[in-house]
Parts: sequence; structure tokens; C-alpha cells
Amino acid sequence: MQIPQIRLHQTYAQIGLRTTQPVQEIQQIPAEQSISQIPAVMTIERQSSHLEIDQEQAWSELGFKKTSVLSAEMADFSKQEGLEAVAQIAQEGDQLAAIENKTDPFASIAMEQASPGPADFNIAFIPSYGSVKLHYTPTEVHINWKQGGVEIEVTPHKPIHNYTPGKTDVYLRQKEQLQIDFVGLNVNKQS
Repeated sequence: MQIPQIRLHQTYAQIGLRTTQPVQEIQQIPAEQSISQIPAVMTIERQSSHLEIDQEQAWSELGFKKTSVLSAEMADFSKQEGLEAVAQIAQEGDQLAAIENKTDPFASIAMEQASPGPADFNIAFIPSYGSVKLHYTPTEVHINWKQGGVEIEVTPHKPIHNYTPGKTDVYLRQKEQLQIDFVGLNVNKQS
């Protein structure tokens, strides 16, 4: 015996997607840059060293005097000796004039003239210490700086940005279907 059957055949719906990709374009123009260097300036001022040596006193002590110095010293010495001689003569004259003292002025004057005092001498270094005079002026250096620098000028550029957005289209690729079949509709009733 055949049993009637219902057969179902089903097809599912399907959707489709059409996608257009987005397009993005970016262009970056480099910035314009100018750099200028200002050089530093250095000036140097220098004064030379200077050495002065004065040996006049040393040469004088050694007996090598300038003519002008020697004649001035001889004039001073002669004047001093002359004044001392006048003073001695005046003193001797005063002794001779003092008769009231009842002394013999001739004997005392002769005694003073006959026996002079001890000679005045001393040990000395010739030329003496410090007779050569030195004067030294050291070198002076003055350094002046004028600082330079850098001047930078920058002109930036914005990026150029183009964007085309993408899109997605949805469509029905396959419709759903349901097919129904009846199998065994004919029933035999034979016994």
C-alpha cells in the first residue's frame, strides 16, 4: 500500500553585495624652508708687551756717567767743597779773633790740619742692588664677540586630500522558493 506523501523542496533566498571600494588620495607638498646663517664676528685687540730697562744708575756707579750728569755732579761737589772751605776759614778766623780766650789758636789750627780724622770707607757692591730698574708692561688682549645667528623661514603647505567614499549595494541574488509535491494521491482500495 502506498501512503500519500507531501514532498517539500525549498530554496532559500540569497542576497548579493556589490561593493565599490573607497578611494583616498593624499598629496603632501613639502614645506618651503629657507635658512640663512649670520656668521659670528670676532675682533681681537692686542697691545704688545713693553720692557723698559733703566741702567743709568748702574753705569753711573761703575763710573760711566753721561757728560751732563758728570758735569752737574762736579759742579755740586765743587760748590759743596767751596762752602765747606769758606766755613772752615770763617771758623779759623773766629778762633784767631778770640784773643780774650788766652789760648794759642795757631797751635790748635795746625793740630787740626795735621791730623785729619779717620777715612770714611765701606764695602759696597758695584753696581748696587736695584741699580738696574726694570719696568714690564705685559701684553693685553681684548677679544670681543658679536654673536651671529640663524634665520629660518618656513612656509608650510596643507595636504591635498581627495576622498571618494565607497558604497555597498545589496540586491536579491536568488528568490526563495517552496515547491510542494504530493506523491501517492491515487489510493487503491482493493482488498
